Amino acid sequence: MQLTAFARLRPGVPFLAATAGAALGLAAAALQAQPERTFIDTVDVQVVEVDVVVTDRDGRPVGGLTRDDFELYVDGQRVEITNFFESETLREPARPADRPATPAQGPVAEEPAPLTVALYLDDANLFPPYRTRLLRRLEKAAESWRSLNARFLLARFENRLEIVVRPTEDLDEILAAASERRKGMARAVQNQRSRQMAILDLNRNNRDCQNIGQLLGIAATHASEQGTRAAVAIDGLADLTSTLAGTPGKKAIVYVSDGPPQQPGLSVFQYIADDLCPNDPSIVSEVNSAAQQYDETRRFQQISAHANANRVTFFMLDAAGIRSGLSQSMSFDGGARPSFQNDRLHWTNVQGGLHQLASETGGKALLNSNDLADLLQDVTDQLATSYSLGFSPDRQRSGEVSGLRVELAPHAARGRGVEYRRSYRDKTRDERLGEELVSAAYLGNASNPLGAMIRVGATTPQEKNVHRLPVTIVVPEAAVLTVPGPNGEAGMLRLLLLAVDRNRRGRTPVRQMTVPVGSAGDVQATAGAYRFEVSVSLNEGDWHVVAGVRDETSGEMSLVRDAAQVPTW
Repeated sequence: MQLTAFARLRPGVPFLAATAGAALGLAAAALQAQPERTFIDTVDVQVVEVDVVVTDRDGRPVGGLTRDDFELYVDGQRVEITNFFESETLREPARPADRPATPAQGPVAEEPAPLTVALYLDDANLFPPYRTRLLRRLEKAAESWRSLNARFLLARFENRLEIVVRPTEDLDEILAAASERRKGMARAVQNQRSRQMAILDLNRNNRDCQNIGQLLGIAATHASEQGTRAAVAIDGLADLTSTLAGTPGKKAIVYVSDGPPQQPGLSVFQYIADDLCPNDPSIVSEVNSAAQQYDETRRFQQISAHANANRVTFFMLDAAGIRSGLSQSMSFDGGARPSFQNDRLHWTNVQGGLHQLASETGGKALLNSNDLADLLQDVTDQLATSYSLGFSPDRQRSGEVSGLRVELAPHAARGRGVEYRRSYRDKTRDERLGEELVSAAYLGNASNPLGAMIRVGATTPQEKNVHRLPVTIVVPEAAVLTVPGPNGEAGMLRLLLLAVDRNRRGRTPVRQMTVPVGSAGDVQATAGAYRFEVSVSLNEGDWHVVAGVRDETSGEMSLVRDAAQVPTW
């Protein structure tokens, strides 16, 4: 079995699972040629968990509800709530004496792991003064987080996603790392000033709106550049979501940014229509048509669906805080400055995407406020008092997005509101297993119930700066469940392999294959263990090589990793 993958992926590209087609083809042919073998088919039963927060008229979370207080709809059709769980994520949960415990009603969904909260600083879109102001207030603002039974991690994005602090229960480690001053935020300054420079350019080149084509070209250039920056920012958020995907339990991302715009360049286009050429209906129509070509709403919807598929809730913070007017800080050499209405359009365009991402994933957005503590308290309240409603899909529709709707039963409504993720997507088993490898690579979420081992060997040059790295995976025979068949004992192991560049964050695709093992399988044990020799082709650099071994019969999966260095050649 040879798995060949080159780590030449651009940073920020969401995880994409891939299979070793040739190897899988050989395995399938072997099975067809020997139909007398007996293998156990495992049934992959998936329960979709919908996290719900109920609030009273004052916006305070409501606890103590039961399964019968909720109604759950999938694509408009009511479904049975098969699993029900009231979250207990406080370190010292206390239930008032006058509030009875929630009665058991059928199966109860158990939280497999504590909550994970990621603080994500989008430094590429975070103006340095805003960043400094927020981080000065972070320690006090995050005080409510100390009550959460959670793991915290710190991530940032500039040219690539960086996991600054891996998941830890030590909140002080997160706060200390976040407060460090970091260089290299020139891009954030450029982003902040790009609208100003575009409007100055329009003012300098305007000739009583007689050169509308040139003006639209200036606006289009700005919109294209802003659209690229927005796409990069969203890709970084998608990459963090993918990294968290293999982490069990609920996840929350607190996203701190000046906000990527939903419609890049919109306020600059409208400056032409409303401020420079307001009395020409034909120009207004032409401007509106040009502006519509730049719209990132679909990309925002895709990242919301991606987060919902992975049980990730977004809490969004507009780092600019209370916006009292952008134009006041602008210096114009001739020409009119933008109107207040144009400034407001710019704000709402930026904030609209943040609000969309929060609302579609069941979170909240803090807009037009300088009080960071408000958002972090919302995170604590929502995650400390929530419900998990589980249902089993009638049919698997891998890759398709289904709409969700949660309502309170009439007797439980009483003016209360509900917040929840608005969709879910069925993921293939290959995708879910691949996500576990990605999470183990970046976050260290590795477990090894099978007692597997991994060893990397010496590299062999293949071409310039590319080496072949041999990898040995060893699985104890006693840990693998085999069943008797006509020709002896047989089982099935699924092998997965991933390599991650520790410095540049590039990664190979996840490669998978299944191998029949046992006395009746293709691979027999020697010296009490199954041994697999695989290889991966890598560029120069420092790497983590992560292997996954899943016993397809028992469902147990081990994740193991080793470090490797590929020299320059």
